Amino acid sequence: MNPYVMFTLILGLGLGTSITLTSSHWLLAWMGLEMNTLAIIPLMAQHSHPRAVEATTKYFLTQATAA
Repeated sequence: MNPYVMFTLILGLGLGTSITLTSSHWLLAWMGLEMNTLAIIPLMAQHSHPRAVEATTKYFLTQATAA
């Protein structure tokens, strides 16, 4: 994975976590959790193992249904 993409995903993960932890409104907490989801999905699929891709797909479908 490109180092700039990896840096952006890690930065988004940290930013989403900090937004969630410091939020004073439920909308900000939800926004932080969604940022974490969008950052963690590519990191889960980074390894080209079939189980990693399957787990990423199941996680994404579950999250999309819940959202």
